[in-house]
Amino acid sequence: MSTAEQALESAILAVLANDESVLALLGDPLRLVEVDSPKPAFPCLEITRHSSEPAGSAGVEASEHRIDLAATSRNDAGAGSLAVIGAVRTALDAAELMLDGWRCVLLLPVFADTLREGVGRWRTVMRLKAVVEAS
Repeated sequence: MSTAEQALESAILAVLANDESVLALLGDPLRLVEVDSPKPAFPCLEITRHSSEPAGSAGVEASEHRIDLAATSRNDAGAGSLAVIGAVRTALDAAELMLDGWRCVLLLPVFADTLREGVGRWRTVMRLKAVVEAS
């Protein structure tokens, strides 16, 4: 992962770790699922996908990012995962991301979708679009 990707993910997680509404739902420290981690407590949050491509022009280094955040809950018909994604969206809407060496010039939700993953398990995915420039 390049520096821009790491800086963007770190900035997003820093905002979420300092938001009272997010902490009320995901605990302190955040229940953030890592790849191949053991079964988490619910609800939990995961960065499921992060893709980026160059988007610079006129000598400015920039990249466009697509980040999928997924919240998983159990036995609540998806209400828990929807509440987590709602709190995440609100926290990010109000935040100014602080990136080391980079500047986020655009961060917006593209879509959110809730689906049943199995008996009693629900997942809500929100895709974010971001544009990051070198500062």
